[in-house]
Amino acid sequence: LVAFFGMLSDRIGRRPVMVFGTVVVALGFALYPYATSINELFIYRAIFAIGAAALSAVLAIIVNDYPQERSRGKLISVHSVLNALGVAVFATLLGRLPTVFTNNGYDPITSGQYTMLLVAALTFVSGMIFLRGLKGGTPEKNPNKPSLRELLTVGLESARNPRIALAFGATLLARADVSVNGIFISLWAVTSGTALGLSAGEAIKRVVLVIVITNLLSIIWAFIFGSMIDRINRVTAMVIAMALGTVAYGSMYFVDSPLDYSNLPFFILISASAIGTVIATSSLIGQEAPMRQRGTVIGVSAFFGAVGILAATKFGGQLFDTVGPRGPFFLIAAAHATLLLAAIAVRIKSPGQFFGSKVTEPEEQP
Repeated sequence: LVAFFGMLSDRIGRRPVMVFGTVVVALGFALYPYATSINELFIYRAIFAIGAAALSAVLAIIVNDYPQERSRGKLISVHSVLNALGVAVFATLLGRLPTVFTNNGYDPITSGQYTMLLVAALTFVSGMIFLRGLKGGTPEKNPNKPSLRELLTVGLESARNPRIALAFGATLLARADVSVNGIFISLWAVTSGTALGLSAGEAIKRVVLVIVITNLLSIIWAFIFGSMIDRINRVTAMVIAMALGTVAYGSMYFVDSPLDYSNLPFFILISASAIGTVIATSSLIGQEAPMRQRGTVIGVSAFFGAVGILAATKFGGQLFDTVGPRGPFFLIAAAHATLLLAAIAVRIKSPGQFFGSKVTEPEEQP
């Protein structure tokens, strides 16, 4: 669906896809707490997933529509930081609402329903803001919109550009990074906590400090790296991101537990690596995707990101059980090393244009 919504945004514009996705997500939030069976839960979850797919595609497209090439890295780094802060702030504030409702005399089920309805209302209001605030149409000035056949062809053939192919692979890895960090650090903490005689809740409480500190410090790196990307060739930036990821995730070899705060520098490193990979990938795909079919190319990239999430969850889980808690991180280190070699090859053979000192449109041919 993410690839489809990317193509749709090239046909009808970004605004309707953005508004549609936001409203459908709001509907999913509103319906979700009223499910009375597994089938209803599946249906409501599917509604939410459709809206989330639209938003996943169009957000990446919009953030690449507006910046000039000489400042693309900076804007994408700001977007990444605000996205992370938004998740943290709203999860913290809205996560407390059920307790607030319960303390005011509502039963737990009703408290959960009211919380989700409030989230749905906020999401719907956001959709109305997007309806009024986003510019209509598409960035392409040509009145003849690309046909679905043209967009489908471009989506499939865009990987002939070696820099776009590299960005597709890096998008897969970027989402895998985030998934491994989000799932397996906490799971590792629970496993370590059990060995130390801690309950799962106590272990999670201790590792939250690690997660908060690493995320806050990675924000600093996001601003530094985003500014750096605008001063160097963006394939070079990808080489740096892949090298950092190889070192960061490989360094998990020296970590025995995330509950040992002396290991904090290693987790800061992987958090910085993850956000750096996201910024480098988005900057490169935004630079290389032709304006007329940018939504389609970024939509295909988002599809690879979804594959990365599934692959990291499946194979990371298997390695966690067979190799141990470090297994998923070694998998990501190996993937970074592989893409590092690919990035070096692309940098040598097809480095593309450098936009650090002038404003030009990205080249459309490898």
